[in-house]
Amino acid sequence: MDLSLLWSAGHPVQAAALIVPHPGRTGLLLSTVPRDPAHVQAVAETVRAAVHGIVGMGIGMVQALTSPHESLRASALRAAGLRHLATLEYLERPIPGRPAPAPELPAGMRIVTWDPADRRGMTQLLRRTYEGTLDCPGLSDLRRDEDILDGHLGAGTFDPALWFVLREHDRPIGALLLSPSPPTDSVEVIYLGLAPEARGRGAGAALMAHGIRAVANRPERTLALAVDVRNVPATRLYQRFGFAPVRRREAWIAVPGQAQSGETATPPVK
Repeated sequence: MDLSLLWSAGHPVQAAALIVPHPGRTGLLLSTVPRDPAHVQAVAETVRAAVHGIVGMGIGMVQALTSPHESLRASALRAAGLRHLATLEYLERPIPGRPAPAPELPAGMRIVTWDPADRRGMTQLLRRTYEGTLDCPGLSDLRRDEDILDGHLGAGTFDPALWFVLREHDRPIGALLLSPSPPTDSVEVIYLGLAPEARGRGAGAALMAHGIRAVANRPERTLALAVDVRNVPATRLYQRFGFAPVRRREAWIAVPGQAQSGETATPPVK
């Protein structure tokens, strides 16, 4: 961790905020949990200063996660200018011990592994899958296409054999990106998305069945993912394939350089 991105307020320290850079020009915000309502403002001021302090440092978006019961921390983030993005449901299912039969694909469709040399093709495909998405809508508009791809590549341990592209008559119309995560003993579904013309045709189910078959016999224990609770079609698809909820988190975001609400009464120190 780069402790030059750690901010604190008060003597002795009353609150602290740390931004941890992640691939794709994003940063994870870690901050003091307010102990009571009177402490919320001190935490908010420190978070606001931390977000402002990284302007020009190459971090295009800051993200934070809270548990649903952390109302005081949520209040501090909101007061600091962060915007609530989504309620995320985390789902898991066991990795099968043996592969299932290959899924049947709709006519004219086939699934291939992605060629990492084709960055442009993947960024274009990802952009098309965000059209009309129900999963954290509007998030993609805050990030550059190359940053989105770099963020996916930096999640877990990248394995090109687990990145799949769905093609229809050789036109890419969907993507399923899986990544092993040794610290959590899981393979994560980093992203599953379809272009508008592929939706409602069984393509998502075909991709998911293909992915589950691809991870069979792997050493990891579970296949894991997170989904916006507003994305009912995706949630139903995952439940159909045996995914069960394990926890919820509230997602918050801020863009450094954009106006932050409120004023800092006592500037935190770096």
